[in-house]
Amino acid sequence: MKVAAITDLGLHRKRNEDRYWIDMERGIFIVCDGMGGHRGGDVAAKLTIETVQRNLVFTDYEKLIPVLLASIEKANQVVYEKGRSDPELFEMGTTITAAVIQDNRLTVAHVGDSSLFRFHQGQLSKITRDHTLAEKLRQEGLVKANDVAVSQYKHVLTRAVGVDPQVDIDLIQMEVLGGDWILLCTDGLTDMITEKEIAQEMSTDPEPQDLARRLVDQALHKGGFDNITLVLISI
Repeated sequence: MKVAAITDLGLHRKRNEDRYWIDMERGIFIVCDGMGGHRGGDVAAKLTIETVQRNLVFTDYEKLIPVLLASIEKANQVVYEKGRSDPELFEMGTTITAAVIQDNRLTVAHVGDSSLFRFHQGQLSKITRDHTLAEKLRQEGLVKANDVAVSQYKHVLTRAVGVDPQVDIDLIQMEVLGGDWILLCTDGLTDMITEKEIAQEMSTDPEPQDLARRLVDQALHKGGFDNITLVLISI
């Protein structure tokens, strides 16, 4: 595997509330996008990364899933309790998209609206599902993808780490093959760049760091309204 990662403040924010973590030896890749409070977003994301780092300990891939879920649940508890002990951090929270890749097996744990994509044989597929009010309304058939309500509720999260005492975590497992790309990113990237544009860049078969830089530069060129973070993996 080859890996590249970039986090960028963007053009309009004063503070970067995104965080990422890479453990190449064990094939662990995580992005978080914090939110809430005067400085709560960066605190929530930082606490989540640190808690998962301490707790995501496994020696056997077959035992990964319970440990991965438990580490995110622990992070939820830590962020939730911290947010209620400090008025400046009240109701802070964060997204998390965590991927573990070993022996051509991909395991993903996901909360919020950061994303994981797979580029396979020229096709880009979004593997995660956004936990937003817009997505909930769309799934229930109450709005269509291009309705005004979708854009209005696109960033209203229905799930986040640290907001409630418990958290529901999506879990996905699938096979990945040589030649695949895996992209984890915060919405600072996907709000600016379409999936078609991401796929076009991946189809040129670039080096990961070059591709990562081009994607971030595109997001900045189109406005860079949010922090931009991505982890890009070439299988």
